[in-house]
Amino acid sequence: MAPTPTELQRLATVISRRTGMAFPSTRLPFLTARARAVMAWAGADNWDSWLSELEASAGNDDRVGEALDEALQVHETCFFRYPGHHALLSDVVLPDSLAAGATRLRILSVGCSTGQEAYSLAMTARENLGGDAHRQVEILGVDVGRAALAAARRGVFGPLSVASVPPLYLERYFEPEGPAFTVRPELRAMVRFLRHDIRRELYLGKFDAIFCCNVCLYFTRPTKDQILTRLTAALRRGGYLFLGHAEGVTPPVDNFRAIYRPSGVVFQRIPA
Repeated sequence: MAPTPTELQRLATVISRRTGMAFPSTRLPFLTARARAVMAWAGADNWDSWLSELEASAGNDDRVGEALDEALQVHETCFFRYPGHHALLSDVVLPDSLAAGATRLRILSVGCSTGQEAYSLAMTARENLGGDAHRQVEILGVDVGRAALAAARRGVFGPLSVASVPPLYLERYFEPEGPAFTVRPELRAMVRFLRHDIRRELYLGKFDAIFCCNVCLYFTRPTKDQILTRLTAALRRGGYLFLGHAEGVTPPVDNFRAIYRPSGVVFQRIPA
């Protein structure tokens, strides 16, 4: 049974309050479908009573609310999604950071999903730094989705998933296994994955570069600002912030300067 317009608005309100996600009218069908799946999993068949339960438990770590939060995550991703970002990593971030005396760079992939972005960054780093890249670069991918993180750690991708990987990279960094391709150990050595919600406090150390692409666009304005504040705190002075093209948020000019190149733009946190 579909929710009434009033019940759908109640659902959008309680989810926004719990998660900071934004649900304009264009995303309401998505919200309804995911909520119905969680209702079926929870054994609920009445929208009104189920919504009352959600409203009463808002802010608590209950299993139904957590399942709904995870179900609403969007794990759309691909290898080398933003080629310009990789050009900037090669032409600006890596050479400038190493020239400044950095001996080990820490890179954060926010909303890493099934790992394609993190592994793409590792390939770009190895292409620039060679066999010592695993000693010079550490990449951490974070996400809230347990299933997505499990897939990222497995590092096994089907033919459609690797379609955007350059053929030379596919040969160099993946091992064919039947119809699938498995990330080679030398690439895995550069990447690790952690379940973490950037809407929550957790100190992960300082990073030299942070990639937050196609993450903020799903949240309300206050949540976007909160995420940006936390990313800024996690980025070392002089570090680099990469954002997706439709995030709907721009780093403040008192903390960042924009570096423009033909390949795109990256924001550098102003050194002290």
